[in-house]
Amino acid sequence: MVSRIAIIIIFHVFLSLKLHPAKAQAWIKAGYSFYGMDFPVSDINSTHYTHLICAFADLNSSSYRLSIPSSYDQFFSAFTNTVKKRNPSITTLLSIGGGNAIYSTLSAMAGNSTYRKSFIDDSIKTARLYGFQGLDFSWVSANTSDNMANMGTLFEEWRAAIALETRNSSLSELILTAAVQYSPTLHPGSFPIDSIRRNLNWTHVLAYDYYMPTRANDTAASAALYDPDSNVNTDFGIAAWINAGLPASKLVLGLPFYGYAWKLANPNENYIGAPATGPAVTEEGDMTYKQINNYSKTQGAVGPIYNSTYVVNYVIVGSDWISFDGVDVVRIKVSYAKKKALLGYVVWEISQDDKWVLSQAAGEVDSGRGVDHKRPKSRILIIISTTTAAVIIVLGLAFYFIRIRILKSKSKETKLKVNNAAAAGDFNSNNPDMIVYSLAEIGKATGQFIFENKLGEGGFGPVYKVIN
Repeated sequence: MVSRIAIIIIFHVFLSLKLHPAKAQAWIKAGYSFYGMDFPVSDINSTHYTHLICAFADLNSSSYRLSIPSSYDQFFSAFTNTVKKRNPSITTLLSIGGGNAIYSTLSAMAGNSTYRKSFIDDSIKTARLYGFQGLDFSWVSANTSDNMANMGTLFEEWRAAIALETRNSSLSELILTAAVQYSPTLHPGSFPIDSIRRNLNWTHVLAYDYYMPTRANDTAASAALYDPDSNVNTDFGIAAWINAGLPASKLVLGLPFYGYAWKLANPNENYIGAPATGPAVTEEGDMTYKQINNYSKTQGAVGPIYNSTYVVNYVIVGSDWISFDGVDVVRIKVSYAKKKALLGYVVWEISQDDKWVLSQAAGEVDSGRGVDHKRPKSRILIIISTTTAAVIIVLGLAFYFIRIRILKSKSKETKLKVNNAAAAGDFNSNNPDMIVYSLAEIGKATGQFIFENKLGEGGFGPVYKVIN
């Protein structure tokens, strides 16, 4: 009985774990590698990343098939094999589109079922040809409600085609991701949340370029994590995505490995929000992290200065004011992503790092809230707690049934003794009517216990007949 109950309990425990698994997904440490940076693939230190995204394939405006610049074909074709030499477990994706993609071509493709099919089929074929394990869609110029609706349809058909290709082959299913703006709402359109949730493995949230010196006349934190005076900040955008219905586990936080330089109107006014006259140092003010470091060292910059209100670093070189994310800011943002239970982070662009210090800082952030560590721990705790509970229940039931059997056994023994006593009589009672004989009288009555008078053996000894 006990063993049967134990089996039933253990069965229900493991059935519960089977029906309600803890869906752990590895913490994403991704980075874009753009062919236009002229950074050799062989120089990429892929050990700092779990995923590398090769950017960007373009789209042919006539056939709506992928187009890769012929002069950079080697960059794309050798990408996967090259980065896997240092990190065999790394996953590579091919990104399509990007900031320089032609809006009208992408819009026409997304809005026509025939063009979509041509694009989808060729993207899968190209990914397989070049050895990529996933596809990333970067249509950052989409800005109308029709664009967004068509994008949702594209994702539906793309995922279905990927699934069909997998069923008809022995290949692993391709990953499908997309780069999205920091907030899901664009005027007049909004990103297709339902389609993204159903069809994409995750999204890359472009949480930067909020302010640039070509568009803002005041200095600003171009990738502010927080902003007490505006909704244009990363924290607001992440909350907006989640509130719109996209799980945090579908969001990968974008980190910029670059910054912007403003020319101060007055060098003595050098705070965030100080008046500026436009870009500094470069034509549009954009500077890689490596350039910012070199410029700061050679020009004797003041800083880096950390501002906790916006979570940003900046340096001051005379009338040049440069906003960027340094090592401390990168660590804070990765910790933020972990705290918010996001899926990971993605870097633009890996070659803009300086001796991989930002890549290393991001990758080494404590894993206390990381998706890849916390969730497996939760699963282990679930297994341990449920198994422990099952063992306690089994032992408790076993003790209970053993106790019942002991009590029943004692009850039977007691009843037997009572019945025997009733049958034999109570020889220890003081009943006055009981006749007592001495041994001499019994011996005389039985002929001194001679054998001929013995009748047999009873429960209390030999039985003799009495001689009259």
